[in-house]
Amino acid sequence: MESISDTLPEVNQATRPKIVLDTSVLIAALRSGSGASAAALIRILRLDARLLLSYALVCEYRDVALRPDQLAAFQRTAQEVESLISELEELAEPLPFAERHRPISPDPDDDLVLEAAINGRADLILSHNIRHLRQAAARFKIEVVTPQEFLQLLRREE
Repeated sequence: MESISDTLPEVNQATRPKIVLDTSVLIAALRSGSGASAAALIRILRLDARLLLSYALVCEYRDVALRPDQLAAFQRTAQEVESLISELEELAEPLPFAERHRPISPDPDDDLVLEAAINGRADLILSHNIRHLRQAAARFKIEVVTPQEFLQLLRREE
C-alpha cells in the first residue's frame, strides 16, 4: 500500500526541525480539520519537519485517540484514526530507548513527551500544554511551541 510519504518530494533533511508531537496536538487536529493543529499535522505529513516518535508515545496516541468518546468527537472510525497513526509511525524517526529522565516535569503526564524529545535531541516539542513543558524542556535546550507558533516558524524558513 502506498503511503502519503511515498508520494512526497524529497527535502533536505538537515534543514527540517526535529520535533516531537504531543498527543494534545494530534487530538486537536482530529477534532477540527480547520485549525492550527490540523495545519501543523499536514506539514508534518508533508515532511516539513522530522517527526521523532518513541514506542511509548505512539502507544499513548493510540490509547487516547481510539477511545470511543474521542472517535465520536472526531466523527471518524477507529480504522481511519489507526491509519493516520500508522502513517505517522511510518514517516517518523524511531527513537530507541536511550535514557530515562523521569521525573522531569511538574506534570508527570508530560514526561513521556519530554523523554522522547531529550532522547531524540529534538529542536521542538509541538504542544498545547506549554505551561509545564516549557519550563522542563528549557533545561535541555528544547523549545516548546504551539501549533500556531510552529506554523509561523516554518513560514519564516520558506
